[in-house]
Amino acid sequence: MTASVRPSAKGYTLRRWVFFLLTNLTTLIALGLLVSVFQSNGFSPMELLLLLLYTILIGWICMSFWTALMGFFTILFGRDRWAISRQPAAPPDPAVPPPRTAILMPIYNEDSERVFAGLRAIHRSLAETGRLADFDFFILSDTRDPDVWVEEELRWQDMVRALDGKGRIFYRNRPENTDRKSGNLEDFCTRWGGWYRYMIVLDADSIMKGSTLTDMVRLMECHPKVALIQTPPVPVNRESLFARILQFAGSIYGRMFTAGLNYWQLGESNYWGHNAIIRVRPFLEHCGLPKLPGREPFGGAILSHDFVEAALLRRAGWEVWLAYDLEGSYEEIPPTLIDYAKRDRRWCQGNLQHLRLALAHGFNALSRLHFSMGVMSYLASPLWLLFLIATGVEALIQTRQETIYFFW
Repeated sequence: MTASVRPSAKGYTLRRWVFFLLTNLTTLIALGLLVSVFQSNGFSPMELLLLLLYTILIGWICMSFWTALMGFFTILFGRDRWAISRQPAAPPDPAVPPPRTAILMPIYNEDSERVFAGLRAIHRSLAETGRLADFDFFILSDTRDPDVWVEEELRWQDMVRALDGKGRIFYRNRPENTDRKSGNLEDFCTRWGGWYRYMIVLDADSIMKGSTLTDMVRLMECHPKVALIQTPPVPVNRESLFARILQFAGSIYGRMFTAGLNYWQLGESNYWGHNAIIRVRPFLEHCGLPKLPGREPFGGAILSHDFVEAALLRRAGWEVWLAYDLEGSYEEIPPTLIDYAKRDRRWCQGNLQHLRLALAHGFNALSRLHFSMGVMSYLASPLWLLFLIATGVEALIQTRQETIYFFW
């Protein structure tokens, strides 16, 4: 591992001070330009509303701008010396046996042909590294459709026979789909988690290179205070125009933006729910999710569980990192706008639940910021609509006032 200086708390603070100072300064400059447009004889209630909405929206844009710019310079001038992959650490003791790692594929009424084709590709790539014996595969099914369930079991049996995977490739169908994906993972952790030091969580459309999987385990072994490392999945394999546009956009600015996120988040990063490695013991001890009081959409089971689990790990003193420079992590995005909207509706409800969690007791400031960012990713559009409506109303009010051409 390349020698570098492990970041101190002072170094963390300095980076974040620079980032948030630039964000706030840019926001204030933009706000000052808007204030100068209004007349100097005080502010009307509508103008105050415009200023409030503009401050929130331009602050959100400025944060994204400086995040992308920090990522651009990080990539332009070389790897960040404080990235998790660059920090020095003592190599693992060769006398200690290598850790056991479970690769988890939670599924729910998915295309079983695609699921098992992806798992076979991961298995083949992992075998090429020579480290296949350190990993077990788990297909964690919540499927309720009996025809899909039977097809899953048949494909699992075929995979076990074809890859000589008896005792290493497992399938389980959960009787009740309690708490969706988070409940699926909780069931694995409580029943089999004690056999493994790490688990790598996938989605049904995830693909990861074997060398990436072994690198993730190596990084966790070298950094015992790290509970979770998230890799940035690159969207691939779709052929529709809509999906290819998103894939192109992701390939252009995705890595730059994740590098910028790592620049100021460092060891207090976030979890995106898949293509990540997790230390099983702290996850089991600290990541039990409560049910929010009240009814949906803001109450009930927490849908965007990944943000909350990362916040719970950070609250317990563990580090969470975004390994932006770790390549070989891929996912497939929804192929059509309708499919994308269905997924986004679920994410929207889950992220809006974070409105309550951002004010909950015990989370640190950065965790609250993560919750707020999740909320703003869906609240920004209606706020822009409200801003445009308020702008139109203010323009109408101005046209009805007496025009004054000279002041003395």
